[in-house]
Amino acid sequence: MKINPLISKIDPSRYTVYQTLDYVKRAAGLELTQKKTANLFLFKAQPFVDSLYNYAHVLGGKLTLKDLKTIKEFFGTDKFRIKIPENQDIADLLLTNSFKLKSTGYVMVAKKIKTRDYNYSLPENVKILPADSRKTLKQVKNIFAAAFNCSLADCEKKLGFLDEKILDREDRHLKSFILYENDQPVATGAYYAFDKFSIESIGTLESARGRGYAGLIMKHLLREAQRLGYNSACLSASEAGRSVYEKVGFESLLKTAAYIL
Repeated sequence: MKINPLISKIDPSRYTVYQTLDYVKRAAGLELTQKKTANLFLFKAQPFVDSLYNYAHVLGGKLTLKDLKTIKEFFGTDKFRIKIPENQDIADLLLTNSFKLKSTGYVMVAKKIKTRDYNYSLPENVKILPADSRKTLKQVKNIFAAAFNCSLADCEKKLGFLDEKILDREDRHLKSFILYENDQPVATGAYYAFDKFSIESIGTLESARGRGYAGLIMKHLLREAQRLGYNSACLSASEAGRSVYEKVGFESLLKTAAYIL
């Protein structure tokens, strides 16, 4: 399935997520559908996995009641998210039609990374290793669940269908890493690498925050991007994470908001 290239310019990280879903769809038993209209790009995975993989992207600065009808018909009874560029008129239309704000964030990109220095030194009690076994993948999910305030079962549902590809040592497209402090797993990060190199799932346990571990994981992932030959990297940032990513050279392309019913 060729993902509509328009979304790679508007939201390169989300575009890479869609390419990732296409990459694993056969093993995961997924059917993917996309649709483009004048104002919308729609994408869904069936059977339903999570609203994380069902998105309606608003293109530009316009959304109509007709568009909302198109969105609801496309997703049917499945949960979904509407992602918009920061726009008060669109936000007001969504709020008056029973949608609720889910989150705000930023589309971010780091450019010319081949020429940047991402060297770092680790404290003696810290190491960063790939998640290369069922045991370490469970550690990744435990950190993710704690960092993003979701259950381990929910985390497994969101990410578990990627396990086989992550554990394939010959596969360069999907990889997760864990930062250990005193041999205890406390932070994690991942990448999806296709047309774009997207940094994903950066998370640190609350007890280990404030020690610069997110920045260390980021530099490790950016070195992986360099090793794989990429000259840029992308990500979707929360309000809280934006400053961390700016410190390693990312810049904001667009402020966004996501809405749910």
